[in-house]
Amino acid sequence: MTAQATFRARPGVVALAVAGLVATVLQPAPLHAQDELFAEGNRLYQQEDYQGALDNYLRVREAGFESPGLYYNIGNAYFKANELGRAILYYERARRLAPNDADILANLELARSLGADEIVPLPRFWLFRVGSWWMNLLPRSLLIGLTAASYLMAAGAVVMLVLRPGAAAWTRRAAVAGGILVLLLGTTLAVRETGIGQPLHAIVLSAEVGVQSAPSDDPALQLFVIHEGTRVRVDRRSEQWLEVVLDDGKVGWVRAEVLEEV
Repeated sequence: MTAQATFRARPGVVALAVAGLVATVLQPAPLHAQDELFAEGNRLYQQEDYQGALDNYLRVREAGFESPGLYYNIGNAYFKANELGRAILYYERARRLAPNDADILANLELARSLGADEIVPLPRFWLFRVGSWWMNLLPRSLLIGLTAASYLMAAGAVVMLVLRPGAAAWTRRAAVAGGILVLLLGTTLAVRETGIGQPLHAIVLSAEVGVQSAPSDDPALQLFVIHEGTRVRVDRRSEQWLEVVLDDGKVGWVRAEVLEEV
C-alpha cells in the first residue's frame, strides 16, 4: 500500500555537501548559521509563510549544504506555493540522497500524479533493475559509515599481520573480508557520489514544452508536447539543445533552459 503524503517540515541539523565540508571543518560557524536558517525556515513554514520558509531553505542550499531533509522541505514549500515542477525537482533530489524514504516517495508520487502528462514507463531489463536496487539499498549515511568501518577493519587486520606475522587465522580472514567490503561498498559509494554510469535526469520547469525531432525551433519539426513536472533522461547536448528520453521511450530535442537537472 502506498504511503500517505505528508507535508510537515523536517527538523534537524543540515548535513554537509562536499562543497561545504572543508570550510565548515576549518570554521564551525557556517554550520551553526545554516542550521539557524534551516530552523527559521521551519518556523515560517509552520506559520504558512511558505515563501519566507523557501527563502531560508534556499539560502542554506546556496551555501553548499544539502541533506534529504533540506531538499524535502524545499519540495514541500514549492508544492505549497503551487510550483509543481520545482517541487518534483527537489523531491527527486531528496530521493537521490535517501532513495527509500517513505515520506519523500509518497510526496513525489502525489506531485507526479498532479502533472498533465500520463507516461507509462517501459519495463526495464532485469539486470538494470538489480543494479538500481543495489545502488539504492542503503541510505547515504549508512553506506558511508559501513565503508569507513570496513576500511578500519581491513587496515587494523593488516597492521596486526605486519606486527605479528604469526597472528591467528581470523586476522587474515578479517583483512580479506574487510578488503572485499571496502571494494564493494566503496565502489558503490563512489558511483553514487560521482554519478558515473548513472543516467542524468532532469525535470521540465516550463508550463508546456514542444519536443522537436531535431535541435531547431521549426514548428514543422515538433513531435509532441510535455508539461511542467515531467521527468526526462538527458542523452545528448547540442549547444543550447538537449536530446531527452521519456520514461515511455519517446525521444526528442528541447531547449536546455526549460529543464533543470536533478
